[in-house]
Amino acid sequence: MPEHDDTPNLDDIFTAYTTGGPLAAPAGAAAAQHVARRRRTTRIVAASVLAVAILAATPAIASTWTDQNPPALPADTPTAPVPSSSPTSSASPTLSATPSAPPPDGQIGKTELGNAVLELPAWPDYLKEHCPAGQVKFSDGTAQLAPNSELQVNILDVVHDDLDRDGAQETAALINCTGVEMGESRVLAFDRNASDTIVTMGLVTGHVGDIAWIRGIRVKDTFVEVEVLDAAGEGIVEGFAQSQWRTYSWSGESFYQSSGPSTFRPNPRVTDLSISGGDTRLVPDGANTASGTLRLTVRNKGPRQASDPYLTVDLPTGVTVTSLPATCETSKTPNGTRYLCWLPALAAGADTVVDLPLSAPQSALDGAQPGKWKATIVWGHTGTESGDGKGWPYPEPDGAEDDNSANGNLLLAP
Repeated sequence: MPEHDDTPNLDDIFTAYTTGGPLAAPAGAAAAQHVARRRRTTRIVAASVLAVAILAATPAIASTWTDQNPPALPADTPTAPVPSSSPTSSASPTLSATPSAPPPDGQIGKTELGNAVLELPAWPDYLKEHCPAGQVKFSDGTAQLAPNSELQVNILDVVHDDLDRDGAQETAALINCTGVEMGESRVLAFDRNASDTIVTMGLVTGHVGDIAWIRGIRVKDTFVEVEVLDAAGEGIVEGFAQSQWRTYSWSGESFYQSSGPSTFRPNPRVTDLSISGGDTRLVPDGANTASGTLRLTVRNKGPRQASDPYLTVDLPTGVTVTSLPATCETSKTPNGTRYLCWLPALAAGADTVVDLPLSAPQSALDGAQPGKWKATIVWGHTGTESGDGKGWPYPEPDGAEDDNSANGNLLLAP
């Protein structure tokens, strides 16, 4: 404060008040020094007391404000909602969640699904010309690429569960596209959209990895369980193919295998058999006959033992096996005779030689077109399902050569 200013010093007055000193300042230089010393020693204490006094008075002062528009807070300062002071205004519902519509019900019956238009993903290349894909119209559970198509798509089974965990049901369906000689099976999941239209969620699984066929589906705890078969399961008699149940889950975008076995152990009935032989010359042994030996070599390339393989040999009319092994039987064919012979078990990597003694009239061998033989080595189910009296052959491993049959000429030796 300037020395010539005669206005009373408020700091000094307040200091005197708070320290119990006299409210009237003493006159003279000594008094001025006394006041200065007290000012220096009590300034901090006075400031603290003043702050406490102001804070204590704040509620009372604030209660008398009528201004309802306090200064704006900085932009990054969090604020809480302030109730309106007007008795006629209603509270804002900004903190209340707006009720959402329930998810569509995707529980679709087999009949409805079998008469709907469904989005089907593309089939493998070898089936693209035979099986419909894209928007496919089903009727009574079936669909075809064309009315005269050899293959047909069929909906075999449907199951329901909350596959995407949204509180509503979805539908999983076992679908195949098959014909006489080829086909494929797969599992697809379906749902409805907000417009109640059936939509495809995705492919659960198909013929991937070592899965050769799908035999059944079921659901459990929002998962799809699929019964899968190993190589060449379709078309093979019951008991050949190995089966497993594998579990699939929805990731939010697609299905993936979440539990269960992921591979098959090697099928004990799948092995690679081969047969070889060459032209056979029969030597004249009488007025009009000739004889010789048809030598066939049977090999098991593995990986499994063939426990009961059998050999079929077709010979033209007039050519016979003169000494038939006890394990063989014969049957007539339109062009001659078929010989079927059971062979001993053949270990992986082993081979065996089969010699069949033949006899034939020279006239059957000495023509412009020589007679021919054909032989096939088979390991499979016995029965009559295949139409040839022997049932279905077991498959060979992927990549096996097509060498389980052989043929050659029957020639008259000079």
